[in-house]
Amino acid sequence: MYENDIQVRIGFLIKGTRKKLGISQRDLADGICSQPMISSIERGDYIPNAILFMQLCGRLNISLDDSFLKEELKMGSRKLGGQIFDLCKKHRYAEMIAFMDQPTVIDDLSSNEDYQTYYYYYGCGVYQLYHDAISVKRYLKMAFMYASHTKKTEPRSEIDMLVMNALGVIEAKLGNMESAYQYFKVSHKAAMLMQDSRENINVVGYQYGYALFLDERYQEALKVLLPAFDRVMEIESYFMLPEYALLIMNCYKQLGNDRVADKYKAQFEVFKDLD
Repeated sequence: MYENDIQVRIGFLIKGTRKKLGISQRDLADGICSQPMISSIERGDYIPNAILFMQLCGRLNISLDDSFLKEELKMGSRKLGGQIFDLCKKHRYAEMIAFMDQPTVIDDLSSNEDYQTYYYYYGCGVYQLYHDAISVKRYLKMAFMYASHTKKTEPRSEIDMLVMNALGVIEAKLGNMESAYQYFKVSHKAAMLMQDSRENINVVGYQYGYALFLDERYQEALKVLLPAFDRVMEIESYFMLPEYALLIMNCYKQLGNDRVADKYKAQFEVFKDLD
């Protein structure tokens, strides 16, 4: 059963991370829910709702957006960009940051896009390592300063959109939802208008829709997710397809439309093992 699969995976994630951090069930539950509920979640007996899951992930510093890149971003020499991307994809973020701190890496940067990509990678690496949203925001703002657009124009490139989208994610983590939605709206609009098949752009609509979902704005989430899902299908990409199907399914479930929810549940089952 799909539901049982989700329950077990969530329970494994919560329990494994809690034990790794040395946090008791009681401390994890404090101010959020009861200790018996934590026990039920970890056993796979109960699926937490979106708000509860977000609160638990926040306390455990669990990132819900680890897969922020599918394809390498161009930066400096081909060798340099490839080394950083390889460390990123292998989740070796401490090594990635140490590598990027080397003077030879800085010396290899020449264009505004090089610096923009450098600070984007650096900010994402810092987030994955330390979950320090304030520091990450600082690096992403530096990346934003090197963007090919101004505040009065739309993002013009893949990295422009990724930086703006990442700023939306970080503002949401900081609870600044008005700012988060402004960044999301601009990056999502550009992604839908730009004729670009780069798979990295797949994350833009998903993260915007996910923020709306957590905000219990399910109809608005679907208005973002459905066209973004169609775009991923049109470019014949598998990157983020299962995540889109799962999130769309949950939106329809929250709206009480089980018939359409079942349609996306079936698509999730097809897509989840493809990529």
